[in-house]
Amino acid sequence: MTMTCHRPVLSVSLLLACAPLDAADDDGDAGSSDDTGAALEPLIGPPRLDEPCSGEVADPTRLVVTTNDGVTGAVTVVDLRTGEVTPDLALASSDAIPFYHDGRVHVLQRYAFDALDVLAGADLRLLGQVSLAVDGVVSSNPHALAFGPGARAHVALFGAPAVQVLDLADPAAPRVVGTIDLRALADADGNPEASLAIRCGDVLFVSIERLDAAKGLIPIDDQDHLAAVDLATGRLHDLDPDAPGVQSAPLLGPWAKQWRLDPDDPAGHTAYVLSSGLERVDLADLTSAWAVTPARLAAALGGDDYRLPQAFDLADDGATAILAGYRADYSEVVLLRASLDDDTPLTEIAGGMQSIERTLEVVDDTLWFGDRTTAAAGMRAWDLTTDPPTPRFGGAPLSTGLAPYAAVAVP
Repeated sequence: MTMTCHRPVLSVSLLLACAPLDAADDDGDAGSSDDTGAALEPLIGPPRLDEPCSGEVADPTRLVVTTNDGVTGAVTVVDLRTGEVTPDLALASSDAIPFYHDGRVHVLQRYAFDALDVLAGADLRLLGQVSLAVDGVVSSNPHALAFGPGARAHVALFGAPAVQVLDLADPAAPRVVGTIDLRALADADGNPEASLAIRCGDVLFVSIERLDAAKGLIPIDDQDHLAAVDLATGRLHDLDPDAPGVQSAPLLGPWAKQWRLDPDDPAGHTAYVLSSGLERVDLADLTSAWAVTPARLAAALGGDDYRLPQAFDLADDGATAILAGYRADYSEVVLLRASLDDDTPLTEIAGGMQSIERTLEVVDDTLWFGDRTTAAAGMRAWDLTTDPPTPRFGGAPLSTGLAPYAAVAVP
């Protein structure tokens, strides 16, 4: 098959090839399609979780922050103890999201770049790179990365109806070795718009947004869904065999933006998911309940548009959540504190900021947030032991070079 790749060049080091949707490596890993390209038969019923879900790193000491100016991008490191910033350690695109695993930083270069960079060391040197492009689509737009089992990783694609399977055994030569077919979960445009990815042992959960591409990516219903994939076989779970087709599990709200594990669940099977409110999702029985209702959040933001919530983290040993969201008129981003034990109104911590992606992290008793405000861009920090929280480092933003875009806490 002849493949043509139409995509901008990120740098001269990006000598990347396109990969078809049914790509398989020479060891015979064929993803979730048979030799004819047809999707494999689903597994009937929900999965059983025998292992905890993979979560964040313990005791982080640094933030890895992707930065950009809307045209170019970079990767910066912030020391969480001292506030020292080491900017521009690696090149990134204008839409880059960092992930951490096994001593390495993995940067998804998203819309129109469609690549994964593997970085390591204190200087975040580039070890390897692989194209995540898919033949036949404008951009595969990789959205999330879930690691394991072993040296495998799985990439949820927003722009193509698939999850890519990666082999990271050799970080200098990461490979796409298969795909998991999600077409059975698609809406009328043929793509389910996968976004978040959570691995729980041999089960991968992927959030499905089901957006109308012809109408500017508007949700076709009021709920996102979670698809369950058996990683041993690459087969989807049909979570409601009495309904026609392959069924996923509904969340409560649309446009799921971020997830974090619930520290109060010793089994590691419960996650908080930010959609139009903050949901507490039991991945073992696939049920969800509001921890922060959309109405509580809307009252604090001044509007109930599902696009207003942006990012969150947990504080006070999981008793409260810190949320970032736009005001109803998108004039500013504010930080809010929400109790998870009652329905009291949310309280505002800070406002007057701008951001695009997820840059909110709570580490120990410090709240970190990446502010893109013109002429005052950088990482800001607040001491959560005071009420109200007080700014750290003199209240000034810690300059990250280019404006902060997305962040992950690392050891």
